Amino acid sequence: MNIFIEYQKKIHNCLKNLEKKNLLVAPISSQNITVELPPPNQSGDISCNVAMILAKHNKTSPMELAKTIKNQLQISFKEFKNIEIAKPGFLNIEFSILFWGKYLNQIVKLNKKYGVNDDKIQKFNIEFVSANPTGPLHVGHCRGAILGDSLSNLLIFNGNKVTKEYYVNDYGGQIKNYVLSVYYRILELINKKEFPTDGDLYPGDYVIDIAKSIIKEKKITKFNNFNKISKKLTSETLKHSMKLIMSNLKLLGIKHDNFVFESSIINKKIVLNVIKKLKKKKFIYEGQLEPPKGEPNQNWKARKQLLFKSTLFGDDIDRSLQKADGSWTYFAGDMAYHFNKVSRKFNVLINILGADHAGYIKRIVSATKAISDDKVNLICKVSQLVKLYKNSQPFKMSKRKGDYITVEDLIKEVGKDSARFMMLNRSNDAELSKFDGSPCT
Repeated sequence: MNIFIEYQKKIHNCLKNLEKKNLLVAPISSQNITVELPPPNQSGDISCNVAMILAKHNKTSPMELAKTIKNQLQISFKEFKNIEIAKPGFLNIEFSILFWGKYLNQIVKLNKKYGVNDDKIQKFNIEFVSANPTGPLHVGHCRGAILGDSLSNLLIFNGNKVTKEYYVNDYGGQIKNYVLSVYYRILELINKKEFPTDGDLYPGDYVIDIAKSIIKEKKITKFNNFNKISKKLTSETLKHSMKLIMSNLKLLGIKHDNFVFESSIINKKIVLNVIKKLKKKKFIYEGQLEPPKGEPNQNWKARKQLLFKSTLFGDDIDRSLQKADGSWTYFAGDMAYHFNKVSRKFNVLINILGADHAGYIKRIVSATKAISDDKVNLICKVSQLVKLYKNSQPFKMSKRKGDYITVEDLIKEVGKDSARFMMLNRSNDAELSKFDGSPCT
């Protein structure tokens, strides 16, 4: 029940009847007509642009055609109390009190179903948050998390089938450094060994908490050789990290339906399968990339490598799939992950990305088109930065420096509903500036 869509269709049908009577020419669909709220300085309940759309077809001015259409609408719709014409040709329509009485009665009868638009039910996959499992969620993650959850809830409200998904980047050098950080904290707790001052490690207090939990659980009892226990320690560390992240999400009122781990995508050799498929389609070739534009290229070494023809789909350059050491690039793994999504038969994929991933959109949209034979639509929404201030001074967060404002800190200060409102109060395309993380007084 949507009054704008309802009268968009009704006005279109009225025009088609007038066309049959040779009173005007209306070679348009209902989608060409806009029915919306009038500007604040104009009267009326709804406003329609149809006279401006049809003026050229009828070889007259929008204002003159608006007069003709106004007369016909008043004859056809008894619920229209008044119609005013506003420059350059808008029809501002006021409904009668009797109409509103009936309409409000319909709303009461519909109860919670009011506002539902279930004309076209689809199957959506919405991937959001997907923060690296290297510690708690901070305020910077909060905006994209709330955007993704709110969008999911709106789609569910309209009868769609929605999977809220989290992609866990549990593979690669960053994870190894994080697990090493936990290992060194364990040695610090057990053997009083000083934590290294390595810039790649994570010194946050939460790492100490995870180390204490692993010691207490006794699933690993010997810590004298990292290489021997690295697989088990990685598993235990990530288990505790994801438990922490899920508790943070719960504070925001968010619960994901599915967690997909990058390591499982790699270990199941989905990357290899995707590359074989795309090679058959001639979308992958062996070639060389040019040095990055605008950057010094003295150290650039050209090498033959596997490349994806993303330029065929509108990207700026073709994209590398394999590193010099033979391991897969992040993009190759992500391409395989999107193949996994496509294979689960979703109609629409939506990715909520951070501002630092805006430049990534073209390549992953290109890959999804190639993988799905252009049958699955991938929509990428960017959640812009939350600019933080502490004691009125700009403040940059860093997990590796142990300097951040967590989601838990935020919820303790303002509560879940206030946090969600703050993050949704501005368009996701605009930066949320001057968010002060100082303690409230």
